[in-house]
Amino acid sequence: MWRSNYKACLLILLLSMSACKSSNQAEKEADCRNETLQIRTSLSGERDPNLQSAQTFEDLNQPYIDLGYTDRTIWIKLQSKPFAAEKKCYMVLEWPTLTNVDFFLETDAGNWNLYGQAGAVLERSKWKVAWLDYPSIPLLRNKEILVRINTRSLVRIPFFILSEEEVRNKTNDRTMYTSFYAGFMLAICLFSLFFFFTLNDQIYLWYGGYIFFVTMNFSLMYSSAPRILLSETPYWLNHGFFFSQALTLFFGVAFFREFVDLRSYYPRFDKIAIAILIFAALSSIASVLSDWNQLFSGVFSLIYMIWIPAFLIVTIRMLIQGQKHLLTFVITWGTFYSAAFVYILWITRVLQPNPIYFYLPVWALPLEVIFFAASIYERYKSIDSRRKILEIEMKTAVDRLSEFSLKPEKSQTSDGKTSKYIRSKIHNTNVNAILGEIERLFTQEMIFKEENLSLATLATRLELNPHQLSEICNTQLNTTFPRLLSYYRIQHSIHLLKEKSEWNILEIAYESGFGSKAAFNAEFKRITGQTPKQFRIFELT
Repeated sequence: MWRSNYKACLLILLLSMSACKSSNQAEKEADCRNETLQIRTSLSGERDPNLQSAQTFEDLNQPYIDLGYTDRTIWIKLQSKPFAAEKKCYMVLEWPTLTNVDFFLETDAGNWNLYGQAGAVLERSKWKVAWLDYPSIPLLRNKEILVRINTRSLVRIPFFILSEEEVRNKTNDRTMYTSFYAGFMLAICLFSLFFFFTLNDQIYLWYGGYIFFVTMNFSLMYSSAPRILLSETPYWLNHGFFFSQALTLFFGVAFFREFVDLRSYYPRFDKIAIAILIFAALSSIASVLSDWNQLFSGVFSLIYMIWIPAFLIVTIRMLIQGQKHLLTFVITWGTFYSAAFVYILWITRVLQPNPIYFYLPVWALPLEVIFFAASIYERYKSIDSRRKILEIEMKTAVDRLSEFSLKPEKSQTSDGKTSKYIRSKIHNTNVNAILGEIERLFTQEMIFKEENLSLATLATRLELNPHQLSEICNTQLNTTFPRLLSYYRIQHSIHLLKEKSEWNILEIAYESGFGSKAAFNAEFKRITGQTPKQFRIFELT
């Protein structure tokens, strides 16, 4: 009995294995990736397929065409084995800026005739496979296809051999995921613009512009949606990629300058950043009006390779020097720009082709956006802390000066014992009388209104040298002359903002001793935490 059961079980097992094997074999035969393709490449200046077909081709044993930057024509020969008539297979070239692809079939007479076209410079209706969002070549059973590629951008093109069902599923999935991605990023842009108009802080404008254009650039590079929605406008799709790349650089550098206050801490580096801003602005215009795609791609790669390490070095140095609010910023932007730097190394062929390098910036950007709020919070917390410290320092200095205006008859000659200076310059100097005179000049004569007032000019009026006046400010008032001057100017401007509602901001800036509106805005915000315009609006409401 048990023997018959054993034989029945063995028979069922063998039949199941056979069914699985047949099923796997059927799946394998239906999978286009299992087709045997003879793919060979050749670089040539020749554009005639009848002349090129007889030339020597090299075997391509990798899933990408990696030739760097080249203006020469790229030729590919495809040869597939026989497959089922109902099966449709495609070679998909996943590179959105691929300029032009022509493919040819050999006739019975031995001539090569044009079989189809695709590429970024053609309207989608002219593509052989118009429903696909990347240039694609339909494979034919047991037929050799000659492909001619001409492009004005980087040639590091990944390709896939897929069935029609796989291509459609991949396109739909990519469209869905990238649309969610773009929607999330655009929501961040709207939040940034909301805070910009609410708080009138330019840093939100720079950040919103940066997120918008980097999202636009990623969408044109990785998403199917733009190529489907704008299928008949290839010019704008092609040029929009480099346009968005230029403005991403512009807004990214502008945001960085504002966030870390580059003007105050590294003025020389700030001048380099301004030069990059000018270049990026001009490049954004030129990218729309010209066809220098290859030049733009190479120059942007070079700038990013220099700019990204420089950005990280500057922010890390500032962090070490005590700018603790930059910690979150260094981690988040550092992560994203490190990913972007790896991508640039991949573009410049320093790194070997790998899909991870290609998509790394896309995966890293949401992390940077999520922690952006924390970076802004830390920045405002640091600014507020510095403002309160400065407020206490200046109140102490002004109170100290007022003591000498109330008691001018008392005098004191400095012996230098309390001075922190190793070699004091104010020995045998009537410090109290000098402090009283400083108080009189600032409160009664309002010398701070003089735009060109400096440490040297005030020292001359007090019959001192600049070193003596600087030492008195530091040792007796516990502040510096520039801070003291700014404080009096800002206090006077606050009075004018309240009392002179008919005056504009520039008039108040000049009346308070500032030489420009930009300098006035920056100094006013540093001391009060608001811009003059914000201060006036809050006062009126």
